[in-house]
Amino acid sequence: MWRWTLLIGAVSLPCLGRAAEDPAAFVRFVEEPTSTCVSRNGVQILVRSTHPSRALRVWLDRYHMGTGTGDRSRSDLRPGAEPEALGCSRSATGPQEWRLVRAAFID
Repeated sequence: MWRWTLLIGAVSLPCLGRAAEDPAAFVRFVEEPTSTCVSRNGVQILVRSTHPSRALRVWLDRYHMGTGTGDRSRSDLRPGAEPEALGCSRSATGPQEWRLVRAAFID
C-alpha cells in the first residue's frame, strides 16, 4: 500500500511544479532604438519569452494615447527565440503601448 503512495507522489510532484508556473511571469517587453521609431521620438517595442524550455502563446491589446484601439494580437513565443517586434512606442499622432491580456503555455 505505501509503495503506491510513493509512486503516486513521485509522479505527481513534477506535474504540480509545472502547473504552478504562471506563464505571464515569463513575458517581457523589450525596447530597442530603431531609426523609424527614433525619428518619431520613440523606441521599437518587442515582446519575448524568458522561459528556458516552454513555448508561450500571448494575447496583447494595443493602446493609442491611453485608449484601447480594439486591436488584439496573438503571438507564439519560443524559448531562446529573438523578440517579436510589435511597433513603435510613438505613432505619428501620439504614444502607443501594448498590454498583456493573457499568456498560456503551448505544450
